[in-house]
Amino acid sequence: MTDIFPELEADADAIARFTKTQVARTEAAFCDAQFDADVARVTDIIEDPDNLGGLIRRGTWIYNFHRSATHPRGLWRRLPETTKPAPDADWQPVFDLDAFCADTGEDWHWGGAETLYSNPDRVLIILSFEGSDRDRLLEWDCNAAAPVPDGFDIAPARCGAAWLDANTILLATADLPGAATRSGWQGRVIRLQRGMALAAAPVVFEVDHDDLLATTYTISLRDGGRGIAFGRIRNIGDMVTTLHLNDQDYVLDAPAHTMCSHNDTHFAYVAADEGPDPAGTLVLARIDGSDKRILFEPSARRAVNADTILFTRDHLFWVEQDTLEPTLMRQDLTDPSATATPLPLPVEAQSIWIMPFDAEPTGTGPLQILPSGFLSVSQVWTFGPDDAVPDYTLLTSATETFDSTGMEVRLHMATSDDGTEIPYHIVLPKDHAEKQAKLPVLQYGYGGFGVALSPGYQRVNGPLWLERGGAYVQAYIRGGAEFGKGWHLAAKGKNRIRALQDFAAVATDLVTRGYTTPDRIACHGGSNGGLLCGVMLTRYPDRFGAVWASVGVLDMLRFHLFPAGAGWIDEYGDPDDPDARQWLLDYSPLHNVAQHSEQPYPPALIDTNESDDRVDPSHSRRFAAALQAAGQPGWFHSRSGGHGGGGQSKGIAREEALGFAFLRHSLPD
Repeated sequence: MTDIFPELEADADAIARFTKTQVARTEAAFCDAQFDADVARVTDIIEDPDNLGGLIRRGTWIYNFHRSATHPRGLWRRLPETTKPAPDADWQPVFDLDAFCADTGEDWHWGGAETLYSNPDRVLIILSFEGSDRDRLLEWDCNAAAPVPDGFDIAPARCGAAWLDANTILLATADLPGAATRSGWQGRVIRLQRGMALAAAPVVFEVDHDDLLATTYTISLRDGGRGIAFGRIRNIGDMVTTLHLNDQDYVLDAPAHTMCSHNDTHFAYVAADEGPDPAGTLVLARIDGSDKRILFEPSARRAVNADTILFTRDHLFWVEQDTLEPTLMRQDLTDPSATATPLPLPVEAQSIWIMPFDAEPTGTGPLQILPSGFLSVSQVWTFGPDDAVPDYTLLTSATETFDSTGMEVRLHMATSDDGTEIPYHIVLPKDHAEKQAKLPVLQYGYGGFGVALSPGYQRVNGPLWLERGGAYVQAYIRGGAEFGKGWHLAAKGKNRIRALQDFAAVATDLVTRGYTTPDRIACHGGSNGGLLCGVMLTRYPDRFGAVWASVGVLDMLRFHLFPAGAGWIDEYGDPDDPDARQWLLDYSPLHNVAQHSEQPYPPALIDTNESDDRVDPSHSRRFAAALQAAGQPGWFHSRSGGHGGGGQSKGIAREEALGFAFLRHSLPD
């Protein structure tokens, strides 16, 4: 039987009854006085006035999106660039999300803004409807803090836009007949003028129905003009880029399973297994494909994460990792004989990200670097891209949310079933030696779609877990890209089992090293990580004391029939193919639930979001129902929001606190 509990997929009344009953049951079990205190603490963290978060420059203003007690959904605000960003600075309101939701009577989530390059005070504000993947695009006058009269106002849809000029946008959309791809994403790009109906706009680019989606953007040229880019994303992490520069078209010559970064003269990518370049190499070439050269060659533990590649007008930046230790690199594009050079960092860091400081980069403006670590708060530093030695300026630093005194971070290697060494970090609480072999451990992983995990400040895990004596583990299993494209491709399709074995091996290694016992290890993951945790429950129940699976892909025989699911066939395999169906059935959590009398499972929390149109909530509903029908200790919770959650700060805090309340009640003292 492949369609298990079908009424929890499509029957609105059955879904409402199940959700109401199960949410009440779960909250009655876990929402105690400590839960309430945790909600208050996390809410204070989110609304902390001293924690500015991200900063970006538009024109002569620095912009910031900030939640507070008076604006729990968020206030988009700005400050003259001559004023140092500080909590008590004279921030000017630009867009009040709380007021907008109250005025419209609808639930909108902040998604950023697309800046008009010729007038940085004019933007397209991106608003997600109920946290879903359907975005509304609203033209906004930042000076007036008001919508532009007769401006663009694109109804919620899977879409994306780029300014072509002050009265024209390029709109990639799914909201036209035949414009959606098989996965439901935007497959067509139109040239839309102000006041024009979508159906009347000319089509300028279109991808095949079986592709994932179409994308478009414009770039600044060194002669002051604009270039146009169109992307045909065949699968996640696999894009063909076409550039229109100075009345000439270029198709960037990159192999399959790559995503190109570029400016108006060069492009770069990290090579996959396929193609003429060795896997994991960083390749640089001119836009026309000439002067191709390799800038980086990987080894077993050295890799470049493609997400860190950044072009300025005259330089290429990227981050190399050697056994997860980062190094910032720079390549001079003006000198063909130049070699790449490492750059010093402003502070020691376990992870670094680099990005433009300007919302509409020209290629010559300052860059910002964000160093962080498990126990180190995030900071924002700026520097000039052309400085021989970066002259870093600290722009802002996040506030500490927990006392990390006495805590320690270690890197270990676990051995997977096929002998591959799997790295993982463990963050140990203070006085951990006194709890040796008895540590409660929260193990986190993802392992799919080439997503590379990196160390980050434990803003919520710190106060709700580490301060209370728990250890936190982050596992770098195959399926991710922490060690290059090969690390991802090694666990695709029929080899997905390797990622699952890797994660289970980390749990075993924690016990072997004497940190803890299996009944004191909990695992957590979301989306593809929710699948990972679902498999831990059904295949490796003896290695864990609790399982927390969020917004998980849990039905591996029908995932492709739900919104966005067809886009994952390249990663998982096609359930309609007999061979793929067999390996998917072998580990599909929904189809491998054992009766409690045959194999007891540890307690499991299966949570989802009501407006998730990426991983359908029925995955979680049906899996929780299957666990309970088998007599297993399964709990279900559903909340508002889309795939990434969001909403008001207290709602976000409740989401975080509930998981830790479940862990408190489920793991032995």
